[in-house]
Amino acid sequence: MTRLSRRRPIRLGLCVASACATLVALLAQAPARASVDPIEPASLARGADPQVAYLVHDVIRDGDLRIPVSRNGMHAALWEVAGGYVVRDVNVAPGGRSRLTFVSDTGERREIARSQGWLTVAVSADGRRVAYQQILSPTGELTVVTVEKPRSGRVLARHRFRLAVLVALDSERVLVGMRTNWRDPASVWWHYRSGRTQRWYDQAAVMADIPHNRVVFDWQTAGEFCTRVAALSHPRHTLWRSCRMMPHQWSPDGTRALATHAYFDARGTTRWWVIGGSSSERELAVAGRLDWHAVWEDDAHFLTLAQGEDGMAAIVRCDLTGSCERASRTWQMPLDPDLYYTSPPVTLAQR
Repeated sequence: MTRLSRRRPIRLGLCVASACATLVALLAQAPARASVDPIEPASLARGADPQVAYLVHDVIRDGDLRIPVSRNGMHAALWEVAGGYVVRDVNVAPGGRSRLTFVSDTGERREIARSQGWLTVAVSADGRRVAYQQILSPTGELTVVTVEKPRSGRVLARHRFRLAVLVALDSERVLVGMRTNWRDPASVWWHYRSGRTQRWYDQAAVMADIPHNRVVFDWQTAGEFCTRVAALSHPRHTLWRSCRMMPHQWSPDGTRALATHAYFDARGTTRWWVIGGSSSERELAVAGRLDWHAVWEDDAHFLTLAQGEDGMAAIVRCDLTGSCERASRTWQMPLDPDLYYTSPPVTLAQR
C-alpha cells in the first residue's frame, strides 16, 4: 500500500487566522510547539485512497466495493460492523428525526431504528453487536437503549434509562453515564444478558475504549468542558485531565490517541493533536479548517477532512511526523466565516 509517496512537511509556524474570537483565544492559550501551518488540501500531493470505509455522497466505498445507500436527510455517521455497515442519517429540519440503517456488504438494506432527535450509537470491538439510544420523552430525559446484532436484526435486550448517555458496549455489558437533575453523577454498567444494572463509579463517563482499557469522565467540578482520563480497570487512577483538550480515539495498538479542543464554538475545529496513549503529552499537531471527526487508519496514519482558505476540501491523511497528503479528490465548498468550516460530501467510518 502506497503511503505518503510525495511528502509535504507541515512546517512549524503560526496557525491560520480566523475572524472567530474563540479561535483567537484558543490559539493564545496553545503552547508554541503545537502551532503549525494550516492544511491547504489543494496544495497537498495525492496519496492512496483511505484504507477505511467511507461514504461519498450516497455510496459506501470500501476497497473495491461500491455500495449505494439511500438517504433520509444527511449522512451523519458510518460504522463498520460484522457483515456490513451501519449508517446514521439526520434530518436537520425542526422536529427532524434520526435513522439507523444496516447496509450489508452485498447491498441489502434494513432499517434498524428511528428516533425523534439524536440517535446515539456504540459498536462492540468485534462489530457483532450494536447498541443505540432512542429518545422517548419530549424533554429527552427518558431514553431506551437497545442491543442487537446488526447483521440479523436480532434484538438481545432493551432497557429504559433516565438522564443517561450511552457510552460503550462489549459482549456482556453496556456502559452509560448518568446524572439526576445534573447532580449525583454516576457511571453504570448494564449487564444486558441478565438485565442487572450496577452503579460502577461516581463520575459520569462520556467516552470509553474498552479494548484499550480507557475511560473519559465528565470532570464537572473543574469546569463545564473539563474531562478526566482514567484506566477502565482502575477508574480512580487519573492518567491525565484537561479543560482544553479531549481525546477522541485511540490508535489500534493503544499507544497514541487523537485529541482536539474540549470546546470550540464552530462547525469544525482548528487542530488535531496526536498525544500519548496514557498521557496528554502532545507529539504533533495539524491545524486548519478541520472536521470534528478524525479516525486512525492504522497505527501510523490518521484521516480527517479539511478545507483550505480557497474553499477546496478533501480527505487528508497525516503520519506521525506531521506530514500530510490528500486521500481523495477535492471539492469546492462554500466559505462562510460564520461556520468556519464546510465539510465535503464525505463521511469517514468510525471505529
